[in-house]
Amino acid sequence: MPTLASTSRAQLAYILEVTPGVTPVVGNGTYLRMTGESLDFAVTKEMSKEIRSDRQISSVVPVGAQASGGFNFHLSYGEYDPFLASLLEDAWTVYGTNGVGTTFTADFTTTTITAAVAPTGANALTGLKLGQWFRLLAPSHANNGKLFRVSSSVAPTTTVITLDAGTPATAGSAVASCAVQTSRLTNGVTKTSFTIEKSYTDVTQFFSYKGMTPGKMSLKFASGALTDGSFDFLGFTGPRDVVTALPGSIAASRPYDIHNAATGVGQIWLGTGPLTSTYIKTLTLDYDNVLRGQDAIGTLGLVGVGVGTIALKGSMDVYFADGTIYDSFIANEYIAIIVSSQDASGNGYVFSIPKANISSHKVVAGAKDQDLMATIEFMAVADDTNAVVALRKEIFIDRVGVALA
Repeated sequence: MPTLASTSRAQLAYILEVTPGVTPVVGNGTYLRMTGESLDFAVTKEMSKEIRSDRQISSVVPVGAQASGGFNFHLSYGEYDPFLASLLEDAWTVYGTNGVGTTFTADFTTTTITAAVAPTGANALTGLKLGQWFRLLAPSHANNGKLFRVSSSVAPTTTVITLDAGTPATAGSAVASCAVQTSRLTNGVTKTSFTIEKSYTDVTQFFSYKGMTPGKMSLKFASGALTDGSFDFLGFTGPRDVVTALPGSIAASRPYDIHNAATGVGQIWLGTGPLTSTYIKTLTLDYDNVLRGQDAIGTLGLVGVGVGTIALKGSMDVYFADGTIYDSFIANEYIAIIVSSQDASGNGYVFSIPKANISSHKVVAGAKDQDLMATIEFMAVADDTNAVVALRKEIFIDRVGVALA
């Protein structure tokens, strides 16, 4: 009796390509955690338009093809960092060693962290940017494991980090073995692609999707739920085989726990500080590179993938309590939107949109005996008024947590 494949035996793996559409022959692939996938190689076919007296069709011919689709996931630390970097067309700027600085002894006030001896090199405090988020290790002190934000107006010196007023520290002195954990990603213009392979291990079938360029990402933070996301791609081809197309040994996925919006979201900012009396039930972020397929004579499949203008949008369902956000909508004001997500060990991300416009604000009493909700939509624009040219971006992702090799 033949073995019939089960979705429970499906597995994804990937490798970053050097040449778009060409799977590297050296290096190692990496397994990928997912909750479902939609990867596909679609072939466009045309049937003959010949007129025949017997009314039959003479042939069907393939005239175009492209790989597309993606995968769904629960957000977890480190697992999807290569795809985040590729989506934003940038590379992670890593602080210290793999995102963790060397230890130092510190004094704390509510607004400053002062190192007794200045860290140097990749660990220098001056490597932190205005508005950058970091996680602080301060063993046996109240500041241990807290998220802090660098002041958006006062740059770090060799020994002093001035903090944002919205993330005050607990005062203390001569606290030993302190360390900063952070790496930063923002939107850029360097396009990269992957070979993504899905295998059905019970029937030993491998489908390799090549030249897969990330086009879209969606993240959803919802009360009482795991934090879910998805990536979508556009690519070149999708051959099948009975052996893997990936080189070397396939590395294991990251082992970190899944994020959730009940205990994992610790910072939500609208405007210049954290929310205090406004409560959000759901928040989504949607990033779109507006990709387009490029085909050519002589090739069944794409020869390239074009990238368009960044479309970064989002939405919130907010328990309606006052009209502050509505007033911003009417006045066409720009506000900052920040949301953090961490696992139980404190490893995670802070997603910052420095300049967002409220594009829609609806408050409707649809039926009785329900909470009155404000449904808010927003879009990101470049922060072109920032005094620092390098910070004139639409999004920053600050990674906070243990070192990633």
